[in-house]
Order: sequence, then C-alpha cells, then structure tokens
Amino acid sequence: MPSTDPESAGPGPSQGRLQRRERRLLYGTRAVRGFAAGALSLVFALDLAQAGYAPWLVGTLVGVALAAGAGWSLAAPSLESRLSRRGVFSVAALAWLLGGLLLYSAIGSLESVVLALLLGGVVVGGSDVNALGALEQACLADRSSPRERTAHFARYHLLGYLGGAFGALAAVPITAARAGAPFPFSSPHDPVLLLYGLLGAGLLPAYRSLHLPATRPSPAARPPTLSPSARSFVLSLSALLSVDAFGGGLISSSLVVYYFALRYHPPTGLLGTIFFLSNLAAGGSLLFAAPLARRIGLLRTMVFTHLPSNLVLVLLAFAPTFSWAGGLWVGRTLLSQMDVPTRQSYTQALVSPPDRVAAAGYTTAARSSQALGGPITGALLGLGGAFLAAPLMLAGAVKSAYDLAVYARFRRLRPPEEGGSALMERARSGDGGIPKQTR
Repeated sequence: MPSTDPESAGPGPSQGRLQRRERRLLYGTRAVRGFAAGALSLVFALDLAQAGYAPWLVGTLVGVALAAGAGWSLAAPSLESRLSRRGVFSVAALAWLLGGLLLYSAIGSLESVVLALLLGGVVVGGSDVNALGALEQACLADRSSPRERTAHFARYHLLGYLGGAFGALAAVPITAARAGAPFPFSSPHDPVLLLYGLLGAGLLPAYRSLHLPATRPSPAARPPTLSPSARSFVLSLSALLSVDAFGGGLISSSLVVYYFALRYHPPTGLLGTIFFLSNLAAGGSLLFAAPLARRIGLLRTMVFTHLPSNLVLVLLAFAPTFSWAGGLWVGRTLLSQMDVPTRQSYTQALVSPPDRVAAAGYTTAARSSQALGGPITGALLGLGGAFLAAPLMLAGAVKSAYDLAVYARFRRLRPPEEGGSALMERARSGDGGIPKQTR
C-alpha cells in the first residue's frame, strides 16, 4: 500500500494543491476557535462571579473545564478508531455547541454549568486543550513536509492568537450592549456565551469538507494507542508537560482576568484591550518561531524563549498599578508562546504518522494538570490581600522548573530535519526512543 505521508514521499501536483487547500482550511478553523476562546476567556470567570459563585468555586469550575478538554483530547485516538476522524470532528463540534448553549441558558445553575464543561467543548483558558486541537494538529502534520512543518504550525497558531485578540476585543461591546438588545440577546445572561456555542456549530461544514476517510480506520492502519517506538518519548514529554500545565493552570486567561479585576478594578473595556494586545503580541512572536528554530533548533527555541517569560511572570506579581501589570502581561506573551508550534512540530517530527493523533492526544491531555491550578488560584484569590499575587509567583517557579527539566531530558534528541532520526528509525537501529545521557 503506498504511503500517504508527505514526509515519506513528496506530494504530486494535485496532492500538493489539496494539501495547501486543507492547510488553509485548518488555519481558518483555528482562527475561529481562537476568536471564540478569546471572547469566552474574557467573560467566563466574571460571569460566574456575577452569577454568585465564590472565588474558590470559580477557580474549581475553570479547572473542571480544563480537565474535561484534556480528557477528551486523550480519548480522541480511541474515538477515531471507532467513529473515524471525520466523526470525531463532528462530535467535538457538537459538544462545543451544546456547552455554549447550556452556559448561556443556565449559568446560574451549578449542575448545568458542570454538565456544559464536562462535554469538553468549553475552552476557558485561551488555550488549545481539547479534542479539536489534537485532531487539527495531526491533520496539519500529515499535510506538511519536514522543512515547512514548523512554519505551518507557527502560521496555524498565529491565526489562532489573532482570532483570540479580536475575540477578546469583540466581547466587550457585546457584553455591554446586552441590556438594551432585542430578543434573544436581551437575556440577563451574557450573549458572548451564545455566540461561543454558535461558532462551534459553524465549524461543522469546514470539518466535514476536509479530505478525510468517512469510515473508521482499521486497527492495523491506525492504532488507537502509541506504538512501542514512540511510547517512551511521548510519555516522558507528557509527564514534563503536566508540570508546565499545572503552572499554566494557575494563570489561565479567565483567572488572570479575574485577578486583574479583583486587584486593580479596571473597566471591562480596558481588560479587553490588554488581552487584545497580549494575543497580538503572542501571535506576532510566532512569526519568529520558525526562523529561530531553523537557526538554533526546535528544542532550544522551546526552552530559551519560554524561560525568560516565566521570570517576567514573577515580576508581574509585584506590579504596583494596572498599567504596569498590563504592560508586563503583554511583554510576557511576546516570549511565552513561541514554544507552542515548536513543541508540536518537534513531537510530530519524531513519531510516525500512525502515532500522530495519539501523540497529540497524550501531550494535550497531559495539560489536564491545569485543572489542579484553577482551584488553587481560586482559593488564593478568595483569601485576598498578599495572597492575590501568589499564583503568579508559584506559576513562574513551576514553569521555570519545567523548562530546565525538558532541556536536560531531550537535549540530545533531534528531529530528522536537524540531523537526527524519527523514533521508528531509532528503534529499528536498536538505539531506542530516547538517547541515554552521558556523564
């Protein structure tokens, strides 16, 4: 059976056109998902607080949403083997729709909110932790050559951050105008939540137009679990990512909005502007990710840009005014996101095509430890006073430890385009998945 992996054989003219079309489609879906997540992140914690939830419960609900998204990411490979990739895309988009509608119609009901979050489609951290993210990453890698893969992931996330920027900005007038709007926007509930759900439904036609098999793959063609050659690498990386994710959960976008509101009391419009600028900064930084990775390597780009951003995060805890805090937050995002496309490209480069959905699912699901950060931040915000800034300092310390550990663990493991070899080839040569460290 001939290979369809673009890394194993160059695509012909017609296949190349199809890959370009589908990359553009994936860029578009990422931009829409970013817009939705940016809008939701700005209002979610504030809406919960307005509905009467205590700070510790707001943090816990943010944690539930992050855990559910990660859990569905981990389930994506198994679901794909039963429903087909197209079927999982459709189910995940429908879960997004139902989650948004439940939040809009019954945000005052704790049971309804928990059900909406457990569906796995509600992204409250401004991040890409859900089944759709894992599936899109695998699809994009399948449609990329080794030389261009990191650039494609950078463009993909750039459009996601641009979408997030405009989503945060759009949420401000939508929320402000709801009081005098006609039905159904005249509801006391935030229409941003309704918009969020409807955007999920709007992605269904895009996902169904992807050139994907309509039937489920055979177990031999696409196993739902990791192959032995990839398991050691993916599980080791996932374990380290869980440390970083815990730190990230302490400062998820919704909770940072809540922190700024509690400590500095800025108007919602100013909050929207700060998160618009921070998403623009994050997106703009991705333009440098691929050139930097070509110069110093994927792993070094991941670590050497991420570590300084965590030191800025510690400084943010001591910001005396909202102007200082907002400026430091935007400055941090200039460095903090270049590791995202490089990490995903690094992972996808080292595993074989049948392992890609599973690898994306495992590394995305490792971020379920974000769920532990939400309740801790909620509790500290509830204590107030000197405890308000504690999540920022804790997050900076934890995420810095991750950077040092991931570099120490994988500094000798290079992808094929950097002169290394894929894990399958290493296994066949008897080298195993992860190189032994020398003293």
